Amino acid sequence: MNERGEPRASSWRVVHFTDIGEQIVPLVLGELERHGHRLVGVVTGPGPRRRRNDAYLDVVREVPRGIDVLVTTHMGRLAAMLAPLRPDLILVSGFLWRVPPDVLRLPPLGVINLHGGLLPDWRGPNSFGWPLRVGDPALGFTVHRMDEGFDTGPVLARSRVPIGDDDDYDTLLPRLVATVPELLAKAFARVAAGDLGEPQDESRAGYAALFTDDWREIDWAQPARTVHNQVRSWVGARGTPRGAFGVLDGRRVLVTKTRLWADATTVPAPGATVHRDDGTLLVGCGDGPLEILAWASAAPDESDAPAASANRPHVDKS
Repeated sequence: MNERGEPRASSWRVVHFTDIGEQIVPLVLGELERHGHRLVGVVTGPGPRRRRNDAYLDVVREVPRGIDVLVTTHMGRLAAMLAPLRPDLILVSGFLWRVPPDVLRLPPLGVINLHGGLLPDWRGPNSFGWPLRVGDPALGFTVHRMDEGFDTGPVLARSRVPIGDDDDYDTLLPRLVATVPELLAKAFARVAAGDLGEPQDESRAGYAALFTDDWREIDWAQPARTVHNQVRSWVGARGTPRGAFGVLDGRRVLVTKTRLWADATTVPAPGATVHRDDGTLLVGCGDGPLEILAWASAAPDESDAPAASANRPHVDKS
């Protein structure tokens, strides 16, 4: 019986694919145990050669003893390496590789993905950054069945967190993570019932590409809300440091946190700054001031944004 006194589904052997160690590994492990399932293995790695990073080391540190950890870049041999674990289900979250077809066919209950975005609106690697960039009203997670497409499989469950004017990744992430237990519970129940999920509406599909360097350079002549969204849209996707570059008081800085300013009595020219007695810093934008809450000095030639991906806007659904 589960904690509600309901009959517990059969216990599953589950393998977790992830390159995100912090929070996700213990959260998934806890939810599997709560539902009577067993985590028998974790698959991680440094990612494809053009997108290498060392976040997988956090995954290795987070996995408890007694659970097999497979660190690999050999996707072509992955199915053979996983077969001895006899997984009933594979759960994916923040994995840098596309799961090969033979791995998709391996577990009898299939492969499900915890995607950081509201599908089908935001497929791809930057599904938290784009909603903040374009002013969407909410962020969320989607659990969907994986197929051979890219974030295209049928949906099992979604969660939504509204975005307020003062929100950024720091305030949104804890609220997003808090939705995961209920989200996984719904998905597990549908998997246990043999439910295939709802097909995604392809007419609404949009792709969340990594941003290019030009979106990282602040133009203070833009409206304050545009600059605010620009700064908070750099959420650290694929290891890129957060924030956008701009010039304040003649110095190039990395601005990491801003706030919309409602007092219209102080209206500096675009790019001009006002240092207030209470320690706040205002900078003029095209339609009024923006409060700068956090920034750091940056070298004049510093550029660490990824250059491989084009700025592809979201599909217009109007």
